[in-house]
Amino acid sequence: MKFVISFLTMLLVVTNSVLLLFQYHVYSSSLEEEEQTFSYEQEIELKFKSDKVIVKQHFLHLPKEKMSIAWPISSENRSCDLGTTSDSCSRLSDDLTSFEEGESTKQSISYEIPLPEGLQDGKLLSGFFGKIEKGGVSYTTLHITDEVKRGGMWISGLPVIGSTSLNLIDYTLFSGTGNITDLYWQQAVIPVKYKNDYLTVHSNEELSEELRTRLDKLNIPNSANITLLFAENKNNIKSPRIVFMESKDIDSIELELIVKTVQYQYGLTDDSPLLSEVVSSFSMDRPIGSEKSVWMYETLNNYFTTNQLSEWKTELTKNSSLNAEKLDKLLSEIIGSNTSFFQMNGQSDIEKFPLLLEDSRAVYVNGVQQEELKLVMKDGKILYAAEPLLAELGYTLNDTDKGLYVQNESRAFRFPIQEPFYVMNEKRYDAMSEPFEQIGSKFYIEEAWMSRLFLLDIEKQEDRINITESSTF
Repeated sequence: MKFVISFLTMLLVVTNSVLLLFQYHVYSSSLEEEEQTFSYEQEIELKFKSDKVIVKQHFLHLPKEKMSIAWPISSENRSCDLGTTSDSCSRLSDDLTSFEEGESTKQSISYEIPLPEGLQDGKLLSGFFGKIEKGGVSYTTLHITDEVKRGGMWISGLPVIGSTSLNLIDYTLFSGTGNITDLYWQQAVIPVKYKNDYLTVHSNEELSEELRTRLDKLNIPNSANITLLFAENKNNIKSPRIVFMESKDIDSIELELIVKTVQYQYGLTDDSPLLSEVVSSFSMDRPIGSEKSVWMYETLNNYFTTNQLSEWKTELTKNSSLNAEKLDKLLSEIIGSNTSFFQMNGQSDIEKFPLLLEDSRAVYVNGVQQEELKLVMKDGKILYAAEPLLAELGYTLNDTDKGLYVQNESRAFRFPIQEPFYVMNEKRYDAMSEPFEQIGSKFYIEEAWMSRLFLLDIEKQEDRINITESSTF
């Protein structure tokens, strides 16, 4: 027992030394959700038994205000953990749902997570940890004690400080920046072959000097530690701080690490690779990812002024939770016009939607507001959604292999695809530009052509656009 105490003391000394390397506030802004108003540290003790996990979770550096507790859904026997201090539960409400307003900056809880099938080899354990709502985790210390002595290795995404196997227990200590959401355990031990401040690499084979050199030079801004395992991902493990790779292709490894880090920083998921790759490109100042991701990056990069680009990159670093809607809101603020660039492109991994500037004014046709009739600007052209406009004017629109057919009872138009003319009532007219433009699956008509072809008057006011027919047919 003395040996255990001695070992734990040594590891904790190392942990404290590591803590000194990080300033408390460096990562807090990059790890909080936008609605989060404070940061805290946490220390978690996991004691694995044959059929359950006993968890003690200590929240440190808490603010004085009341805070709601989000317990793990599967947790049982929820209670206070008295620990070694008399006030470690002084703020815990009677119904266990919150920490009340108070002076104590450390509070502790305990609970159990059932393992009905025991600890399974190669399976990801998720939903094990409690959290405080509207709070961001700036630092985590994790103790894992296995009373069954299963051996194997644990991966959390945090740097491993040390591990040992004693007569009665196996013990592993992790400590590092940020929060963790998952744990991974497997029976086969893969040794650590590379470590730095943001990356731990497990491999059964030695890493090439070229790979080591690239990893040494890889600088990902505001990155927290990620664990890379060169092994088959048999169970399709997806976790923000754990990466499986079979290939040792250096470019692929670098890309995966950059994107994974950005996903963790901004709360992006594997379901939104385009967003992750575009944000990664701006983070690294170079195009990263698929052809469409590179196109999106270059589209914005070419559109931004120097000041806008600088502001865009600065504002990205101030956020910790991003999605397509939030990126569009941020982009709209930077360029001074509404846009749905990220939301539109997020609908497809292949189809490309250009940067459209949206006019938020309501559009009225013959005095009636048209909710579906949107006005956008593209490459200096003013475009109106064609189908709702033409329908309100009494026209039908059909897309055929010979072009667009637009007609009503007295007028019939045909607009050939990419041809310098159009046909109206069987008479051909030259066209210096194309009246219609297809964006995605929708057709838009250019404003000047719209007015000319359909004899419309357009009046633009501060809060609305009025379109009226200047003649009847």
